[in-house]
Amino acid sequence: MASIVEQLNFQAVRLSNKVLYGFLDIDGTLTASYTFAQFVQRVTDIARHLQQAVPSAPGSRVLLVYPPGVEMIAAFFACARLGLIPVPVYPPPRHNVLAAMERMAYIAKDSGSQFLLTDRSCFWLMKWAQARRKLKAFSFKKDVIGQLKWVVSTDAGVNGVEPIREAHSEILFLQYTSGSTHDPKGVMVTHEGVLANCESAVDHDPVSVSWLPQYHDMGLIGYYLFFALKGGTTYGFSPLDFLQRPALWLESMSRFRATSSAAPDFAYGYCLRQDKVPDAVLDGLDLSALRFLANAAEPVRAETFLQFRERYARCGLKPKAFFSSYGLAEYTLVVSQYGRAVQGFDAEHLGQRTVTPVGNEQADREIKRLVSCGPPLPCTTVKIVDVEDAFRECTGREVGEIW
Repeated sequence: MASIVEQLNFQAVRLSNKVLYGFLDIDGTLTASYTFAQFVQRVTDIARHLQQAVPSAPGSRVLLVYPPGVEMIAAFFACARLGLIPVPVYPPPRHNVLAAMERMAYIAKDSGSQFLLTDRSCFWLMKWAQARRKLKAFSFKKDVIGQLKWVVSTDAGVNGVEPIREAHSEILFLQYTSGSTHDPKGVMVTHEGVLANCESAVDHDPVSVSWLPQYHDMGLIGYYLFFALKGGTTYGFSPLDFLQRPALWLESMSRFRATSSAAPDFAYGYCLRQDKVPDAVLDGLDLSALRFLANAAEPVRAETFLQFRERYARCGLKPKAFFSSYGLAEYTLVVSQYGRAVQGFDAEHLGQRTVTPVGNEQADREIKRLVSCGPPLPCTTVKIVDVEDAFRECTGREVGEIW
């Protein structure tokens, strides 16, 4: 019976005093730090508190509503320990609480969540929003959230004595899509899927730095689950802090001698801007420890890829360490990685679903430069399929759908 909880406990016995998670503020100050042993104890405290507050059958869905921080990850593992199925959601921002709660209510209803787990700050923020009575326009949605049992994990006692009634659910958690273009849709992620993908995707004991959202699969699985299961260390901080001060990401990778990090393409473009990361900042950076710096989660622009690699070479970034990856929640994260090749293609032919490689010197054609996503992981089969022609597998010169 595959379980990420068992793997975490194994690492905690082996590496009890090693730092597992650290969390930083915008100035790079550590606001929280847990060794493996301390984190397992925190998970135990929350699980005991949760068990007392809402005795629930294994398989019950739990909405996780947290600001960025380690508490959400501890709550996630606590749910897994009790056989509950966490449903991480976007935390309500102070400037737009009502819209966030509307989306949250949709996910709660769709997932069949029975209660809501949060910290004290989010608890009062949502209660304040309800008190404003502006949710009347979303009356059915208001009832969905209002009818849930709310549990505050930060109220959990420390080192209690009540035994934990551990249980197991094959489904680890439900990962919902952003809902930016349509209603959010949930993906069932299993313990077995996370463990298998972790074994294939992570090839060393990492020290990582991540500002990626913790409610999204790339950040949650890739940097808060995978590296705990591998016995690594993750230093995290808020996505909003990255947007305000992107140099924090680079400085933290340099400071902690990070071996691994990842971000969407826009972040690398952001770090190319002189008004965000001036050249003077680069003089104090050492990125030579990086073995794994992935550009993933959105289309990779060849210009961004090449310019970032060139600019940060002066900071010790090795060309081999920077690459493109491809993944999706439905596959429990990573499908392929280590893509480094950049190739030009005939843009007109691509529009006609035909692949024609061209050189940069062929100025008579409109050229679309693409970055390889690398080879599929071991034990992963990828097919390119023509869905308009009886689901026929495409040849190497045709455009199709990724299966």
